[in-house]
Amino acid sequence: KVGDRIIFNILNAGKSFHAFGVTLNEEGFGGILSGTDIAAANNPLKPGEGGTSEFIPGEPGTYYYICTVPGHRELGMVGTIIVE
Repeated sequence: KVGDRIIFNILNAGKSFHAFGVTLNEEGFGGILSGTDIAAANNPLKPGEGGTSEFIPGEPGTYYYICTVPGHRELGMVGTIIVE
């Protein structure tokens, strides 16, 4: 719900570099909400690394948690959070 705290604990269990963030954008990797990012495309998580982020949605809608490394979202590294 709007106002609930959502916490993400992320671990890169893969063999590639990854980064994490939450956006309202249906496509691409822009518009990452402040405070939701873990690493970045220019300084990604290496295999075995992890981190934590959190956010409190201020409005209802569909939020997307994505890998912010270019091309990774398009490969399926995306999920949705429905906020009512």
